[in-house]
Amino acid sequence: MALSNEQFEKINRTLEERRRANSLITESRRREIIDKLPEYRSLENETAALSMECAEKLISEPDGEKRRSELEELRKRIDSINSAKKDLIRNAGYPADYLDPIHSCSKCLDTGFIDGKKCSCFKQLEIQVLYDHSNMSAFLKDNNFDRLSYEYHKGDDLTHFKNAVDTCKKFINNFDNDYHNLLFYGTVGTGKSFLSGCVAKELLDKGHSIVYFSAEQLFRSISALYYDHDHSTERGALFDTLHESDLLIIDDLGTEFSNEFTKSQLFSIFNQRITNRRPLVISTNLTLEDIRKNYSDRFLSRLVENSYICNLKGADIRIKKKIESDYN
Repeated sequence: MALSNEQFEKINRTLEERRRANSLITESRRREIIDKLPEYRSLENETAALSMECAEKLISEPDGEKRRSELEELRKRIDSINSAKKDLIRNAGYPADYLDPIHSCSKCLDTGFIDGKKCSCFKQLEIQVLYDHSNMSAFLKDNNFDRLSYEYHKGDDLTHFKNAVDTCKKFINNFDNDYHNLLFYGTVGTGKSFLSGCVAKELLDKGHSIVYFSAEQLFRSISALYYDHDHSTERGALFDTLHESDLLIIDDLGTEFSNEFTKSQLFSIFNQRITNRRPLVISTNLTLEDIRKNYSDRFLSRLVENSYICNLKGADIRIKKKIESDYN
């Protein structure tokens, strides 16, 4: 998974905040117990004194049977006091582990790693960061395979849609070892953006970095930063994201304000990603001929290269759902 330094630091900050919050809870509980059970502090002080005695023996006395025996005796006394502390807490109506350290993740103790490998809690935070970075969190609530329905497609349109769903699943299953792009084109409201969302959610849940833009949003962002020298860092970060993310989704190609600048930027992005074998998902209401006329033969050729092409047709599903909702 390709996390930026900023994303990695964001996860580390989250883990640090968890550790700090849990430490504050533990300390608050300790103060509560001391206030209610003054004898608990005496036991704490006794434990601290014995621990200090252990440390001094380790530092100042030579290793030998006598030192080992004395250390063992000190440890037994410490264990006995710790047991007494738990009994005291339990007898006061608290759980015996009330003052044990608190961890949001018991596996890695909120470090994020186990034996140098990412813990499942770290991986979950990665997925959340990638969701946030993808611009798709709200979009994916309604556009995922859990919401898949064939009831609004009929005849040949249904066949095309089912084939597109199968293509999406193949694209997802082979994402890591079989480079392809996905192009959805066809009439308005036939499920192109929906299927883009399905692909994005499945790959995000597998930990891939996905970036989503509508075409209009993408080129508005590029145009705003491109000639602004005060924001060169943000511009560089945007292009790094567009070029290096595991998957780039551009929705509604053709709705952007089109001029030679946007066309050249679009081709540059496509060309860079295709050259580096980083997949694209494109959805558009344009026909292939419209794409050729609007952007160029070269652009269309580059776009369809190594692409699964899904042509979706039929009535506007959004209108059907709206009419159905109003009627009911």
